[in-house]
Amino acid sequence: MTSAGPVLRLTGVTKRYPGVVALRSAELEVLPGEVHAIVGENGAGKSTLMSIAAGSLLADSGTVEICHQVMRYPSPSSAQELGLAVVYQQPALLPDLTVMENLVFAMLPAWRPPMSRAAAWARERLDLVGADVGLHERISGLSVADRQLVEIAKALAMEPRVLILDEPTEALVAEDVERLFEQVRRFAGTGTAIVYISHRLPEVRRIADRITVLRDGETCGTFHMADVTEEDVLRLIVGRPIDSTFPGKATGQGTDPGAAPVLDLHAASGPRFADVDLRIRPGEVVGLAGMPGNGHHDLARSIAGLQRLDGEVWVCGVPVRPTTPRHALDAGIVYVPGDRPREGLFKTLSVRENTAVLTLADRATAGFVRQRRERSVTAAQVGALAVKVPSLETPAGTLSGGNQQKVVLARSLLAQPRLLIAEEPTQGVDVGTRLEIYRILRELADEGNAVLVVSSDTHELQGLCDRVMIFSRGRVCAELEASEVTEEAITGAILTGSPSSAAAVPGTTGRPAPRWSPSMPWARGLMSGDHAPGIVLAVAALLLVGFAATRNGQLLSPQNLEGLLYTMSALIFVSLGQMIAVVLGGIDLSIGPLTGFLVVVASFLATSGSVTGTVIAIVAMIVLAGAVGVLNGSMIRLAGMSPVVATLVTFTVLQGVSLLLRPLPGGFIHDSVITALHATVGFMPWVFVAAVVVAVAAEWVLRRTRWGLQLRAVGSDEPAAHRLAAKVTLTHVLGYGACSVLAALGAIVLMGQNGIGDATAGLTYTFSSITVVILAGASIYGGRGSFLSAALGAVLIEVTINVSAFLDLNEAWRHWLLGILTLVAAALFCGFRGVRLFGRAAGT
Repeated sequence: MTSAGPVLRLTGVTKRYPGVVALRSAELEVLPGEVHAIVGENGAGKSTLMSIAAGSLLADSGTVEICHQVMRYPSPSSAQELGLAVVYQQPALLPDLTVMENLVFAMLPAWRPPMSRAAAWARERLDLVGADVGLHERISGLSVADRQLVEIAKALAMEPRVLILDEPTEALVAEDVERLFEQVRRFAGTGTAIVYISHRLPEVRRIADRITVLRDGETCGTFHMADVTEEDVLRLIVGRPIDSTFPGKATGQGTDPGAAPVLDLHAASGPRFADVDLRIRPGEVVGLAGMPGNGHHDLARSIAGLQRLDGEVWVCGVPVRPTTPRHALDAGIVYVPGDRPREGLFKTLSVRENTAVLTLADRATAGFVRQRRERSVTAAQVGALAVKVPSLETPAGTLSGGNQQKVVLARSLLAQPRLLIAEEPTQGVDVGTRLEIYRILRELADEGNAVLVVSSDTHELQGLCDRVMIFSRGRVCAELEASEVTEEAITGAILTGSPSSAAAVPGTTGRPAPRWSPSMPWARGLMSGDHAPGIVLAVAALLLVGFAATRNGQLLSPQNLEGLLYTMSALIFVSLGQMIAVVLGGIDLSIGPLTGFLVVVASFLATSGSVTGTVIAIVAMIVLAGAVGVLNGSMIRLAGMSPVVATLVTFTVLQGVSLLLRPLPGGFIHDSVITALHATVGFMPWVFVAAVVVAVAAEWVLRRTRWGLQLRAVGSDEPAAHRLAAKVTLTHVLGYGACSVLAALGAIVLMGQNGIGDATAGLTYTFSSITVVILAGASIYGGRGSFLSAALGAVLIEVTINVSAFLDLNEAWRHWLLGILTLVAAALFCGFRGVRLFGRAAGT
């Protein structure tokens, strides 16, 4: 540590939420070059304090000073500019962006590499922390541990003066922890101040110079690490002495030796594991361990009905087939997921609803839940685990990470499992609650049940488990029991073990190895990226044209091709606009009436044939469209309206104004304007060329510019984008403005097509543009989409309409063909990405 003054100082910080005071006049000073640990129970205010320091959360009172400058206008960008970076407990990563895009997007302009060398720059940052992930893999497809490593790499890439690490090792194995500690010491050695938040006191003692204890939102004191013992820290954390030992292990007494095993697996195989025999007796706690990707996590998930499981499965002497989580639950198997945010919690539901969701039938009569009984039971379970929550009706997503984990565990215990499968059961949980969870798991086993624990914490496995199965390359390579279950033995077996069979199970990594190669990104991006649907659409359009041309040769005549290309140009422009709204995670229902309204406006201004009148008409169309888009974005962001409601209001108003101006079609567009719009290059209308150019330019902006990344980032995960200094409100307003301006370009084409002001002319574009973006594979949840695919989707729709006319099909067939094509394209697109056709799969 240097003798310079603090580079991070928080003074008198107070933060209140409804029903609870998260921080009460909290204080913190961190010196340059030191590793300063912050410890406390779940809900003590650690993460809240650091979010305030990072500018992502506003304090009710108090000051934040970074590198001797007061942060007067708190925001994530202000904190970053002053030199502060954060590794969040829940990684601030954008699930629909790639690893490389996440790293690039997080950098301030001065630190951001040019896209031409972004790949090499990103690989260097990932290698520093040992993150063997593909640069072009989406964050949504990474494991919890890999996401944590990317989050750490992102923070270190900023080369901050103050680095906050919030529970950075919870999802990491020992090898990754050591690599992280090397980087922490290296950064501290250069004068960077490190704030280290953790529940793992042995890690804190190894890495920290000083320690600050928080309890109930207040600072209990700051101490030099050498001046306090682990028992001193524990006493300060919980306010009383605490027994830090594990509960006693199974003795076998009181258990019927003739009782059937709770779980009996024979020759079990599934994704990334094979030929596993596993028997767990009543009263046992059995652990599964191994390096990531070796199949032990997959075995646990398969037993819980989340993945395929082949082989014989017996539960308490009864054969079962846990093909779904419901089947597993009916057999007495309850699963506690390790990935709490994505799989363990309904964030918008209350604590009561989250706790009771597995056992609703136990408190229901004729399908109606008895809420008084439900509140009583859930309150008792929540109280037993000491979940810090203002009310049972508090949304679970507002709790601290550790309290969220306790809610998940409370729900699982309430289901009274015969076999409890717990992945990382104490991840993110404070010391006192960790020991309470150990006690509860042991008591569950002592009652004649069984517990299967999957953990990366060898100390936890040693203290809790009666036996530990070590996995390597998808098979059991060692089994430790009784006195053999030690940290040294477990670690040694993990690092040196090899399966009895020489052949590794396909899909397993064995010892961790890089999972990327220069040749993979293109192939993977081609088959599972945003452009995959475009390939399907292009092939479908060509096949359809080829088939129809064999039936009617006039389809490929220059006159028909010219008219077809002109017609599809308008839909391409409008669909590009709709794509912007969908990538933002919204929708624009007003886009159809807007095009009709703009043509009506033009029918008053573009009737003389003069250049001035035409220019005024076009400028007026674009300006009015931009104003409508900005209004839509403002209603969504500033008035808090949903995109459907906001754009539906605009839909109604625009249609009403259009009918007021032109109750009947009228106001002929001058022939010279129509002639200019229909001008061609060969047989190809210039407006079609312009539409293609705009689509290509929009795709380039979306993939290669900061604004494009920000658009996808906000649509992918708005809170995370805000933490990464994205201008969320401005992005929405400008995005909807751009959406409407592109619709104006479509209206200009439509003006030349109809030649008259018609209030109903653009109505069909709302449905058509939504169909296009669905065909183009855009995610309705935001964050994913392709302008090129949208253009090809518009091509396919217009080709289908044109072909049906040449094949003498009636109007009904046109709709049927579009429906069939949409369904087939969506099915193929979902197959490429490995997601479900109906509903959103976990992690997608």
